[in-house]
Amino acid sequence: MLGPMLVRLLPLLVGVTLGTVGCDVDPLGPLQDPPPVLSSRTCYTDDDCVADACCGLGTAVTHADEGPNCRGVSCTSGCPEGSIDCGRCMPICRGDRCAAACQ
Repeated sequence: MLGPMLVRLLPLLVGVTLGTVGCDVDPLGPLQDPPPVLSSRTCYTDDDCVADACCGLGTAVTHADEGPNCRGVSCTSGCPEGSIDCGRCMPICRGDRCAAACQ
């Protein structure tokens, strides 16, 4: 009687064990609050939303019509603390408004 019960419980025990052991901590640490949104303009696609500074260095999200003109700007590989890219966020259009999608 114990044998059939163990056969049914074994997959559950293995799944629970692997599920808790397989969790890892994000090497960049926990994400704080998402970046603020500076614009209330309507967006239609993700391209309508940008960071408030070029090269992903902004600290907020805004509509592209109100954001910086980054044509011709050369970006470096720097990563200031609190910036959109290094903060693991990207500007997106969600619900017709710009927002930040963060990991």
